[in-house]
Amino acid sequence: MKPDQLSKTAAFIAIKFYGLTRLPTFRSLFNDPVINFYNRTVRSLPFPLNYYHYWLKFDWVRQLYIWSEELLLPGDLLHIIARKYYIRQLVNELIDDGYEQIVVLGAGFDDLAFAYSQKGLSCFELEVPHMAKYKKQFLNQYYPERSHPDIISTHLTDNKQKLPLNSRFNINSDLKTIIVAEGFFDYLQADLVENILTQIQDYFSGTPALICTHFALDELPTLQKLSFKTGVKTVGEELKLHHNIKEFRTLLTRNGFSINRHYDHTSMANELQKLTGTELSVLKGFYLLMSK
Repeated sequence: MKPDQLSKTAAFIAIKFYGLTRLPTFRSLFNDPVINFYNRTVRSLPFPLNYYHYWLKFDWVRQLYIWSEELLLPGDLLHIIARKYYIRQLVNELIDDGYEQIVVLGAGFDDLAFAYSQKGLSCFELEVPHMAKYKKQFLNQYYPERSHPDIISTHLTDNKQKLPLNSRFNINSDLKTIIVAEGFFDYLQADLVENILTQIQDYFSGTPALICTHFALDELPTLQKLSFKTGVKTVGEELKLHHNIKEFRTLLTRNGFSINRHYDHTSMANELQKLTGTELSVLKGFYLLMSK
């Protein structure tokens, strides 16, 4: 993503989450502060994206949107709910295990760092300059008297591969830390992903817990794979990590991150369908992994 642009991918993730959580079955999975955060996020998006805030209030529009999304890319909508729901479950589990600090890589419009900063955790977001500025303005406008995560402006390229991991940015190398990479690695070349994992290992005293997502596009049928790639390109971004799930797991373990939790699209769909009664599926090839 370019450093001077709003992430359209992040915007549509927020829009889809907002639209789905207008439905009581999905809303029940999240508490009111989460729902309110995304409500405000979508309402404050620049024109014409903010129109979704109005139109998705109507049931017939939501049903049409769900129908069209499922026709083009089955499972894309529920995978948004899945990533938000399961990442929260894993973060809560790690906090109960004594983790005290959260670093979110490429946070976009996500509320995770903000939510846990309210609970006294040390929280950071690493974002490209434009998104970092936008997120700071959003939090100052809607939550002026609340604790905010530290939002650090950075931009990784093939030529600039250094994360802002040093004492100047107040990220404590000695604290038990959770690294969240939701939809982050997919947009980077494999060698840059390995470089980032090495930097993380080198900076922290103990290996942090890593929660990350991965899209194994080789598992999608041809037309759905084309639809996925076209959608990403349409908003000015590009998928660069073309690993199947075995290759991605190997990449993580080779760099010191031993996987102890693995969710695939089937296991997530089965549980969410039981919890909500939905018949929607989760996108094939979508994985959520945790190592600690």
